Amino acid sequence: MQFVEVVVNVPIRRSFGRAQPPQLEELEVDNDALQTFHYHLPPDLEEIVRPGHLVWVPFGGQELQAIVLRRTPDAPVVTKPILRLARPVPVLTGHQMELAAWMAHEYVAPFSEAIKLFLPPGLLARRSRDVHAKREWRVHLHMAPEAARAALAQLGHSNGQATILAHLMAHPAEEPGVKDLMQACQLKTDSAVRSLARRGAVQIEDQRVRLLLSPGAATELLLALRGAAKYVPVVEELIAASGPLWKSALQAQRATDLDALRTLQKAGIVELREEVRFRDPLNGRTFEHTRPPEFTVEQKVVWAAVCERGFAQQAPAHFLLHGVTGSGKTEIYLRAIEETLRRGRQSIVLVPEIALTPQTVARFAGRFPGQVTVIHSELSTGERYDVWRALRDGAYSVVVGPRSALFAPLDRLGLIVIDEEHEMTYKQDAEEWGSFKVFYDARTVARRLARLTDSVLILGSATPSLESYYAAEQDELVLLEMPRRVMGHRGTGAGHGIIYGELPPVEVVDMRQELRAGNRSIFSRSLASELIATLDAGEQAILFLNRRGTNTFVMCRDCGHVEECPRCETPLTYHEPAGQLICHRCNRHYPVPDKCPNPACNSKRIRYFGTGTERIEETVKEIVPRARVLRWDADTTGRKGSHEAIMHRFANHDADVLVGTQMIAKGLDLPMVTLVGVVAADVGLFLPDFRSGERTFQLLTQVSGRAGRSQRRGRVVIQTYRPDHYAIQAAAQHDYAAFYAREMSFRAEQGYPPMRRLAKLIFWEKRLDRAKAESERMATVLRHRLVQMGLEGQSGEVMGPAPAFFGRYRGYYRWQIILRTPDPPGVLRGLDIPFGWRIDVDPVSLL
Repeated sequence: MQFVEVVVNVPIRRSFGRAQPPQLEELEVDNDALQTFHYHLPPDLEEIVRPGHLVWVPFGGQELQAIVLRRTPDAPVVTKPILRLARPVPVLTGHQMELAAWMAHEYVAPFSEAIKLFLPPGLLARRSRDVHAKREWRVHLHMAPEAARAALAQLGHSNGQATILAHLMAHPAEEPGVKDLMQACQLKTDSAVRSLARRGAVQIEDQRVRLLLSPGAATELLLALRGAAKYVPVVEELIAASGPLWKSALQAQRATDLDALRTLQKAGIVELREEVRFRDPLNGRTFEHTRPPEFTVEQKVVWAAVCERGFAQQAPAHFLLHGVTGSGKTEIYLRAIEETLRRGRQSIVLVPEIALTPQTVARFAGRFPGQVTVIHSELSTGERYDVWRALRDGAYSVVVGPRSALFAPLDRLGLIVIDEEHEMTYKQDAEEWGSFKVFYDARTVARRLARLTDSVLILGSATPSLESYYAAEQDELVLLEMPRRVMGHRGTGAGHGIIYGELPPVEVVDMRQELRAGNRSIFSRSLASELIATLDAGEQAILFLNRRGTNTFVMCRDCGHVEECPRCETPLTYHEPAGQLICHRCNRHYPVPDKCPNPACNSKRIRYFGTGTERIEETVKEIVPRARVLRWDADTTGRKGSHEAIMHRFANHDADVLVGTQMIAKGLDLPMVTLVGVVAADVGLFLPDFRSGERTFQLLTQVSGRAGRSQRRGRVVIQTYRPDHYAIQAAAQHDYAAFYAREMSFRAEQGYPPMRRLAKLIFWEKRLDRAKAESERMATVLRHRLVQMGLEGQSGEVMGPAPAFFGRYRGYYRWQIILRTPDPPGVLRGLDIPFGWRIDVDPVSLL
């Protein structure tokens, strides 16, 4: 009897007692570490089942899917048989299973949930129905074009007029007599001839019939008389396509039903074949082919280091590419992909937002046509499955997408690129109650994946995360610098070369002085005048605000009451177009009160406070009525393709001003943008989170980098009430080194990452007393655990419990504990952690 060890598709949070991450070959000594189970193989599957196969197994009183980790010579328990295969070929590679095991270990998460990250939605199912390849009829033209057109005249139904017209078309030089024509066409009366005469198709003179129509007009009438005209567009479309077409493509344009296509097939004009149709997310898009430009001096140095310490090594180094905005980091990525493809291997390119995917794909697909595809959450389930299947089969060599693209099934992986590596979106941080999700950091996981596959890893940013820059200082990453902005290239011949440019000058406006001068507008005088000058010059502007909506909150000026969501206890945001208050935590909508809801007040002096993207849009139109304004925030990007549509409109200069939130600060390259205005730089600066200064510096530096990316002069206006803050000052000077030194001093003093590691545990409960009691119990357990491990004191600390910054969410109370220790997963493994707790190792925020 042959046995297999599997992980079952059901979340089980078990004890994690190991000190080191388990390897797949070690599972026989500790299968509890990964929540695995043993089964035996029935005879018909003994020669078929391999590691990575998806199978159906009996589990308790039900049938569940499971992933086969490996075959074993024996089992420690009495086993049940595998029921059947769910897929004919393995769905996971060996390095994917090993990476999933490491992630479950490192992030204290169920192994089954880690495995799900590597599979497309719908592939795993609790029942036998799951996602499959799409099969569709494909229509092939089965005749030469002229023969197909001629054959159409034989379709439809015969009648007197059609018979006569066909006879006349076959004998164009003849003018037969009426009786002779009737006899030749086997007609008893001349009614059909006279009907054609009334149509103007023939002329009857001296009892002789003459065709009046041209060959084309006669053919058109013949098809109409036989009822075969509906087939003509299908045949003409196939002829124009010079190849087969999918039925749905024909149906969308010609309303062609299957019966009509079967009629054409019966006549031998077309052939129908049922084939697997790839649901291509890039279908219909074309990309301009590009060629590599000349390297700058800095790029040559960087590329030499990547080749020498990366591609030339059996165990390649990992790189941190620190280059200012516009320095040419993308070209390094492209050359690295080119070298990877030359070596017969594949590449993953991560971007922080779906919004950046279209622009990135255009650059990469233009350089590597037919070899690039995308993965992201806006794709349909079918598209994601088909892309996953195509990548597994080796149909593409480059995949682009946000963090989920890291789990693409590439068995020849040789390069991982993480662009804008500083972005918080690389951390899985979804707000879900009682979640079993793996709250992983794609940057950390990428480093592990690169080691498993001997791949080159390049992390790039103009504002590297402190963790990455510190890792470079510790020689864990190779630091590469590109400090100059590239504006373009001169032509060839004498005088050719690289055109460099300065980073845009930044003006910091003290909004306190604006108020003292009597300016109560949300725009300073400087920003308003710069905006007018920019639009007068026919250029574009970006206005950045880290907030959406029209106003931040609604407050009573008499008693101070602020309208909050009763389910989340967070202030509601006013949206003027909808005329409603909206909770941005749970999306509940509420009416706008006309008086204070506080029964002890009832004042009518209830007003809107703050500024949102909608209000900025209105103010721009007041200052420059002719301005064409686009908004890019979470409220305008809810539909599939909305990011690309907004980007396309602005890039084509269909709008003059782009008003947006954090999305517009992330890597956009817009040559016509010469002005960037930061409306409120203080937003987020004083939040109770140790990363608030770093986040502010990164946002201001990145959004400033959107200005002046061509040979047009750029400028930046930052409005703030704290112009002396070190994060704002460093951003205004484009001085990463100064910010890093100041921020690292603060982190070292307070014991925050990257100097110390953290874990955040949040408990969700609908009853406040239970939330508090369970949090206090868990804090006691953790403190006792630190004592047991000899970590109490300087090397280990439990902070809390306390209500989370967002104390309620969709009716649940949220209490949190912060664990500070050199190895948080090591402390948490082996503990009984009940359902309702969310474990976030190495959190990017404490809010």
